[in-house]
Amino acid sequence: MTSTGVQTRADIAESDKWDLRRLFVDVSKWQEDFAWVQQTYPRLRDWKGRVGETAKNLANCLEFEKALELKIERLYHFASLQLAEDSANNEYLARIGQVQNLLTKVGEAAAFVVPEIQAIDDQKLAKFMVDPALADWRIKLHKIRRMKPHVLSEPEERILALGSVALSGYDDTFSQLTDVDMKFGVLTDETGREKPLTQSSFGSFLVKRDHELRKRAFHQFYEEFLDHQYTLATSLAYSVKTDVFRARTRNYSSALESALFPDDVPVEVYDGLIASVRANLKPLFRYFDLRRHVLGLSELHHYDTYVPLVAEIETHISFDEAVEKVIAALQPLGKEYVDVLSEGLRGRWCDRYETKGKRSGAFSSGSYGAPPYI
Repeated sequence: MTSTGVQTRADIAESDKWDLRRLFVDVSKWQEDFAWVQQTYPRLRDWKGRVGETAKNLANCLEFEKALELKIERLYHFASLQLAEDSANNEYLARIGQVQNLLTKVGEAAAFVVPEIQAIDDQKLAKFMVDPALADWRIKLHKIRRMKPHVLSEPEERILALGSVALSGYDDTFSQLTDVDMKFGVLTDETGREKPLTQSSFGSFLVKRDHELRKRAFHQFYEEFLDHQYTLATSLAYSVKTDVFRARTRNYSSALESALFPDDVPVEVYDGLIASVRANLKPLFRYFDLRRHVLGLSELHHYDTYVPLVAEIETHISFDEAVEKVIAALQPLGKEYVDVLSEGLRGRWCDRYETKGKRSGAFSSGSYGAPPYI
């Protein structure tokens, strides 16, 4: 237990932590796969200048890339989940750095592949697409060809691959600041007990019936963000600059188009959704007015929007009870689905509790052949 009352990993029972052995039995096995990728990825050069010669060459190159990607995905998955456990752990930081550096090298080595696929003329590619060797790759190739207006030359793609990790540095800065460096202090709750205020406990204070407690929690929490406003603003600014840079280098009309194009979502759909929401805010405002009235408040603030309106129906559900409710609700999806989910949720897919340095927020993270860790 830390001085702020936040538990450490050592305070948590093993049964309440996720079990990463389904990814790698131990770190030595991770290191073996890491070494394999290091030794294997240079063989990509065997296909350089030959990707579009035959359907077989194209298929073999794609299969080799796939083998690399599956290994790298698992390596990154393990390292990123460890870092999510404790973002201040130097061993975990070093491991994720190793993977990022390896990804940069693999991206540089593979920079020729997509440009060579784009260089295959339409008639020749159409013949390739009916070849049995590419039967499993037709959808993937269609998606690659669709990106043709935004694929650069090999030297340009190499430069972007080399800069990819550096360009995402703002995200690491934000994560380390909010998950490790920020401290929110303690609050005295409605029972008179001191409890730590953290990114994870913040939401639990906002559902308290005590208006003043909600207000204190809200202002104390965001005062810490205010104290780091310039660092946070700079991080956000470089996020925007990176989005604009990537959009312009790949010949998109905007960062928005760049974000939507890979999923084949027209900008008009996004704009239409925003416009529709803005045009139909009156029901939301009526609800907020009802909430203010029911809670007996003269003004409604953000910290008043989470507390249940009806005190008599407040419930407290344990993690295990929640698992049972989820499994019961999903019975219509069939026995196989429910059995797998039950085994995972009752087993160790989930890392249940807050600990010092743990990444804030909820997420589910999966990789091919591995559980969707939560």
